[in-house]
Amino acid sequence: MMPLHQAIRAFVESVGVKVTPDQIKRHINDEFLGQWKASTIQQGITYDFLVNNPGAYKNVPSAPKFLYRNDDGTVELYSEAVHGPNIWAPSKSDDEVSNIEELAETSISLERDLEDHLVHDLDAIETGLTLLGRQMSTDVGRIDILAEDQKGVRVVIEVKAGDAKDSAIGQIARYLGWYTRKEGKPARGILIASGFPEGVRYAAAAIPNLTLLAYRVQFSFEQVAVCG
Repeated sequence: MMPLHQAIRAFVESVGVKVTPDQIKRHINDEFLGQWKASTIQQGITYDFLVNNPGAYKNVPSAPKFLYRNDDGTVELYSEAVHGPNIWAPSKSDDEVSNIEELAETSISLERDLEDHLVHDLDAIETGLTLLGRQMSTDVGRIDILAEDQKGVRVVIEVKAGDAKDSAIGQIARYLGWYTRKEGKPARGILIASGFPEGVRYAAAAIPNLTLLAYRVQFSFEQVAVCG
């Protein structure tokens, strides 16, 4: 079966001039006898296959882009010589920015999920911990989890998605220093991440009462009944 985009391209090429979406739809319906829904054809002509539609590159990246939409609503085959260079497709730098944003969103989501799990199961970190607060505001930043151990010592817990970086050591050291001054006695720190590079472990060794914990993600699966 010929793909829709090939059927549309072949028709526009055969006409050789600007055509309206209605002309294309009539031809497709006459030649292919309901092979595609009217809404599918309409979307292809007015959105998916348009070279000069920036949104199509993001929302339907796999759809070939070969039609150029004119100001009067007609379309024709795109030609760089006639219509100028393709300034609508995302550049490589745009893709890189998008990937960075997606990674950042994933990291934030994972940290939030880890926090959700830990505040409901602090014993997974250390037996006897009592939750005092989550996302606690201080003069030097926001603490992920604040707890108290069995001896009544405050425990500052920071959660990082992925490997811990040097900045995480500086961050938790800042919180511990602030609490020590505020309470008049030392606090403990626990930094949780998926891994700790050697440089981070050297930095951690210089901070008293700091514990490093590596988390491990495990998946479980359950069968889902199909509809019908």
